[in-house]
Amino acid sequence: MCTPEAYVASRLLQGYTQYKSDKEKSNRINQNTDAKAKNIREEAIYKDNALIRQKEIKEDQITEKKLKLREEETQKKGQVKLAIFEKGIGGNLFNSLVGDVERQAGKDSNIIDQNYENYMYGMSQDRLAWNRRFTNQINNLPRAYKPTWHSYALSASMDIGSMYMANAAPSTPDVNTTMETSSGSNSGFRY
Repeated sequence: MCTPEAYVASRLLQGYTQYKSDKEKSNRINQNTDAKAKNIREEAIYKDNALIRQKEIKEDQITEKKLKLREEETQKKGQVKLAIFEKGIGGNLFNSLVGDVERQAGKDSNIIDQNYENYMYGMSQDRLAWNRRFTNQINNLPRAYKPTWHSYALSASMDIGSMYMANAAPSTPDVNTTMETSSGSNSGFRY
């Protein structure tokens, strides 16, 4: 068995080395978490940029469709006007046929606009969903709280106190004194 001073010293050293070890472990975990979070943030930026590019491509495609629709409308109007002019027809029939061409072009334009709005809404929802995914990945990374020396010192002091209490000899009664075990009135208590 070691001396009480040696036990105190060894227990304090053990507590301090455990504290240093736990502190280094928490620093290592936090550094790894920070590196992973940085990678996830970069991946999120790349994904968001890719979604923005998809949106820009779709905007270009929609603009191209609208231009083609206007060209077709202009060509159809020209064909209708030419056919009516060649036949010598005018008045309400002319206005009705040109109106039909314009109405159909308007319907087609509305369909393109609705598809575009639906696509943009879906794209914004995709961007939000990806943002939530990346945020949740970052939030779910492990974090370690740095330990404080106080808890280790308290643990060591409790162990040292327990050791002293366990190793202290109990007080023994004096041999010359006798213990009165009778149930007489000499109990030491006065009423």
